Amino acid sequence: MPDATLACPDCRASYASSDNYCRQCGMFLVGAQDTALTRVEPRALAEVRPGLPAPVKKLATAVVVGSALQIGLGLARRYLASQGARKVARAAVAKPSRGNKGQALAVQAEQPMTAVSETVVIRRVWLRRG
Repeated sequence: MPDATLACPDCRASYASSDNYCRQCGMFLVGAQDTALTRVEPRALAEVRPGLPAPVKKLATAVVVGSALQIGLGLARRYLASQGARKVARAAVAKPSRGNKGQALAVQAEQPMTAVSETVVIRRVWLRRG
């Protein structure tokens, strides 16, 4: 049964001392109740270590390594593609030798050069339920 002496500070509805929230307006009542205060002696603060926390360091390391790998693989791909294009161009322009008359151009015509381009998009969506 609600006590008549306890009234919600927001809507002035009466509530029981065991209630955490007002049944009328929903206000949080535990913070409004009188509590016994005790004096706590201040403690000396521990010295803060310089630098980043361990999880941040690991994340930063992973980002740097991943970026370096992406750049390195991109450069290697470009280099290999340019070397392959040079070989194909040299084979197409090269004069056929006595034994291979016309074979360089015939090989080029049979195997056309193709280029493959890929784009990867990753999207992470976080849903909160509750």
